[in-house]
Amino acid sequence: MTFGGQVRIGKRRAIPAGAFLLALVTALAGCQTTVSGPSAAPEPATASINAADRARIADGGTVTWGVNDFPTQWNPHHQAGNLTTAHTVLKALLPAPFRTDEQGRAHPDPDYVTDVSVTTEPEQVVTLTLNPEARWSTGKPITWRDYAAMAEALSGADPDYQVLGAVGYDRISEVSAGEDRYQVVITFDRPFADYRALFSPLLPAEYTGTAEAFNAGYLEQIPVTAGPFEVEEIDPTAQTVTLRRDGDWWGQPAKLDRIVFRALAPEALDAAFLDGGVDLYALSLDSGSYERVRSAPDSEIRTALAPDYRHITLNGQSPILRDVDVRHAIFLGIDREVVTDAAFRALGWRPEVLGNRFLMPDQPGYTDNSGEWGGYDPERAARLLEEAGWTAEEPGEVRTRDGEPLTLRFVVPQGYAPAHDEAELVQAMLAEIGVEIEIKSVPGNQLFGGYVQPGNYDLVAFVNSGGGFPVSESLYQWADAVDGPDGEPQWRANVGRIGAKEIDEALFGALETLDADTAVERINEADRLLWEAGHTLPLYQRPQVYAVRDALANVGAYGLGTLDYADIGYLAED
Repeated sequence: MTFGGQVRIGKRRAIPAGAFLLALVTALAGCQTTVSGPSAAPEPATASINAADRARIADGGTVTWGVNDFPTQWNPHHQAGNLTTAHTVLKALLPAPFRTDEQGRAHPDPDYVTDVSVTTEPEQVVTLTLNPEARWSTGKPITWRDYAAMAEALSGADPDYQVLGAVGYDRISEVSAGEDRYQVVITFDRPFADYRALFSPLLPAEYTGTAEAFNAGYLEQIPVTAGPFEVEEIDPTAQTVTLRRDGDWWGQPAKLDRIVFRALAPEALDAAFLDGGVDLYALSLDSGSYERVRSAPDSEIRTALAPDYRHITLNGQSPILRDVDVRHAIFLGIDREVVTDAAFRALGWRPEVLGNRFLMPDQPGYTDNSGEWGGYDPERAARLLEEAGWTAEEPGEVRTRDGEPLTLRFVVPQGYAPAHDEAELVQAMLAEIGVEIEIKSVPGNQLFGGYVQPGNYDLVAFVNSGGGFPVSESLYQWADAVDGPDGEPQWRANVGRIGAKEIDEALFGALETLDADTAVERINEADRLLWEAGHTLPLYQRPQVYAVRDALANVGAYGLGTLDYADIGYLAED
């Protein structure tokens, strides 16, 4: 409800799903590992985009960008809209108040926000001064009202809004105008350190002001934009989205005439790149893909470290894995060094085994918190199982307890042979400590909805897709269950179904402090507690690997940074 120049945010409710979970579904296409022979690959950098000054970029041209899926819901804040492809396309079209550099540090984007100020007493207040030249494609200016309507929509106050998550927005008590309509004053009733992650991307008030507009306004269309490109055509038959340079853009004009996003199955992207039908795409770690494209003419592989990592999640609510000693035995029975070596053998290098769920080794504050649970120790794993009552008469036999065999189901997506190979590797390791692994292949489009989310699994491996805000972006994956309307626990995005009050306190403590050092301490405390709880076994950081035409500049493996779509283009001939 609006009162003059301010909007008060209504009473919150629990949100059943976090922003993190749906991103996992699209990460599936890139979560392949490999067990083939060696080859030379570029060592990953902080970013690899062939950075070039705009003066060196030719005007004009078209880039065809290969993607893995074709979204129907283009509202990225909707439960069905948080897909990798949607975010990739929308970054060329919609505003975001902040952008990140190669180190993941957020700065105001001057095309949209010219100044930011923060006060903390008596409450946290963030004031954004907007660029008065910024306009929606309808011609309307971008003002405080767009921010206020979006904060209200994502607060969780109205259950008719099918929002992805309310992290941060549930702490906003009021959004008001400052000196004029181009100044946004955001007041928090509880501190929120990751305020820079909010309103990214921003939607116009007319599409967040009502639940109907929020849920259906961007369904199968992108009706309003405010970026260097605009939508020319969305073609569901051809599975393409064509963007063209926006002549009304107030910033530096886009160098390219057009960007065409073309959706193809992962195995078809290689062929399309080789025959010229695609100019860049995210390459999987599958050795076959890499070998097929690494020697393509006029092309190169661009690789960067990313805040993404592969892990094995254990279902803490399955009957056998309810016992933390059994979960720790599984941790100790898996040689993560061997799994990581197998995953990167085709590329000729590999990252270090991970000891942290929130921070990657190249990020400030990274600490290996694995302690006694991160190493490979099958003898201790066997002792833990013995003490938990799981016994075997002979080494190598499947352990039993009260006549029940120690058998666990490892679900993997059909059609991803490397993921199946990885599961077989784990199967062989755990067999040595008397744990039988049954590998269950399921349709990729049913893996999460049919198995992981409802808890119909024991083990599953996938990639966490991260960003510059490690806690707020994944909070619900680790948070304890809340009581649902029927009194049953709702685990939201915590598909491991393991939680504790102490973990929540550390996580929310990290979000609430505005001191970076204190936040890192609390992040590492949460991670240490997750190791103690036996929640999720991190494996390795997964790099971004892009196949790109070598004449293309300012695009590729961007790591923690934000691409400037206006600067993407072909290097001018000397």
